Amino acid sequence: MVKIFLSHASEDKALLVRPLAHKLKSFGLQVWYDEFSLRAGDSLRRSIDDGLSKCSAGIVVLSPSFFSKEWPQRELDALYSAEVSGRSHIIPVWHEIDEQGVASYSPLLADRFAIFSSEGVKSVAEKIASQFNIPPKRSGSDLAEIIEGYLLLDDYSGDILFKMCQQRFMEMNAYKKAYIKFLGELTAGLSDDDLDDFPEDISTKIDLFLSRLKAILNIPDDVYLIADEPIGEQYIDSYLEDIGHWSSGTLSKKESEKLVMDLDTYEYDEYYILLNIPNFSISLEQRAILERIIIEFGCAFKEGYETVEKLCTQLRKIDQQPKKSKEKVTTNGAPL
Repeated sequence: MVKIFLSHASEDKALLVRPLAHKLKSFGLQVWYDEFSLRAGDSLRRSIDDGLSKCSAGIVVLSPSFFSKEWPQRELDALYSAEVSGRSHIIPVWHEIDEQGVASYSPLLADRFAIFSSEGVKSVAEKIASQFNIPPKRSGSDLAEIIEGYLLLDDYSGDILFKMCQQRFMEMNAYKKAYIKFLGELTAGLSDDDLDDFPEDISTKIDLFLSRLKAILNIPDDVYLIADEPIGEQYIDSYLEDIGHWSSGTLSKKESEKLVMDLDTYEYDEYYILLNIPNFSISLEQRAILERIIIEFGCAFKEGYETVEKLCTQLRKIDQQPKKSKEKVTTNGAPL
């Protein structure tokens, strides 16, 4: 699995970094990003070191704020070292800065191929994702058969589909609830200084607990799952009602789009919950079609499921396309 470290200044988080991290995740890339990867109580230094050591690439958001901070530049130094050793490579994103501005801080960075944030978050994420060959774990035909199986369900069987979606949603919420409860018990009595830098044995206990919890709840490894706050009990019924309407195809298109967006925003793997297809098991091309299938499926009761069937045909056509090799580039963007 491709793992990316996202280095940035906190001032750039709201407008660029946070939406970029979400979009990269939706494209099937595993992103080390503080809001995703730092659990309550984690050691910041140790967690960042771990993320840097395991990354396949480093996305560096270069901006005036980035160059004014010491910590992001330390991350950049670590990424340089990883690149020199061949373990990783750096992809710069220029944000509210031009070539002259970058060159005034680092002539080497100014000479590199870069992506510009002014192109928009989606375009930036697509250009980054296109540099990685992420092979799917299932063929388009296999995915189409799963979807077509749902289309064969009658009204009674459709209730079974809802129950399966409900179970997966509740299992993911139970995972998050159990984590928060376990963390509270584990950190009871610790001082603020202790919480600033967790002892390594406590971090190990957390990792072991989460691994066992996934096994107990039968959550596959390829599911996108973050150990963070669960959806509150007061909102559960509303989500389950929407999932029920989705499974029967009785949402409006806007409601179906909103359900997908809400699940994604709260870090719940919508592909797994609604289709039983984990986020990290599919390719970029498959993901784009599956997102459309989810939206169309949720509002298809009145208009029929022809659009979903056509999208299943598109999934199968992906298998017939010749495999494209990724063209490697030098640091200044020229082909090798």
